Amino acid sequence: MKHLTTTIFAAAAMLLGSHASAAMVETWGVDIAGTWSAYGPASGVTRDLGDTRLRWGTSTGSGQSSLVITNPPALPGLSVDTYVGAGVPPLANIVETLKLTHNNRPITGTTLDTATLRVTLSLTPEVPVGPVQGLAPINYAIEFLETSNQAGTCVAASPTPCNDIFVLTSGLLNESFTYDGFEYFVNAFPVGGTGTLQVLSDSICEAVMGSGATGCLGFTTVEGASNELIFGLSVSTEPLSVPEPEGLALVGLALAGAGLARRHSHKV
Repeated sequence: MKHLTTTIFAAAAMLLGSHASAAMVETWGVDIAGTWSAYGPASGVTRDLGDTRLRWGTSTGSGQSSLVITNPPALPGLSVDTYVGAGVPPLANIVETLKLTHNNRPITGTTLDTATLRVTLSLTPEVPVGPVQGLAPINYAIEFLETSNQAGTCVAASPTPCNDIFVLTSGLLNESFTYDGFEYFVNAFPVGGTGTLQVLSDSICEAVMGSGATGCLGFTTVEGASNELIFGLSVSTEPLSVPEPEGLALVGLALAGAGLARRHSHKV
């Protein structure tokens, strides 16, 4: 009986000791990849390159227009330090992940209207080491307008003369999960590129989303150019207190202005 009691207390002590030793994860390994899971119209748009490219239209000499996802390489792996707090995470707690490129070409015929960018993500505790955590996919809903390039008809004017319009309507912040008794929040948002994420004018929102649409979040893309939008990821201990969409645009502008894209592009 004495031996049994000793065994029970020893087991309880081990359990309590294990619980007491649980620690917040300081650094996560990041495995992330994006694909196009849906698009419209179904006829006239082609999905290829392992579902990472959508292309459409009849070329007028420069090829078709396309939206291309560039996923980060598998090796070396990405990692990100946990941000303890809320609000906008500092640059040190954000890692660049995938890139979205709109190759804007003069075309005729069918154009893209909508698309869904599906991002699959797993996080592996690195400090301290732990098992991989698979998370629910994040879906970014996109509405797109291929504009006419007739001078005087542009809602988003440029020297070309009309920019095409890209609107992001869902996805982004505060996907939560619990690991080893701690709750974490995964936050994915645009952080830079040649395309600047911003709240678009009412006239542009209405052109893409219909009468009465206001406050839409997106960017416009120059005709004849390749326009990039770079996505970043953070893991925080509290939900980021950033209202969508206006606050999110400010996050993207603040991070881009602070030189996130330039800082990462110069890493060796």
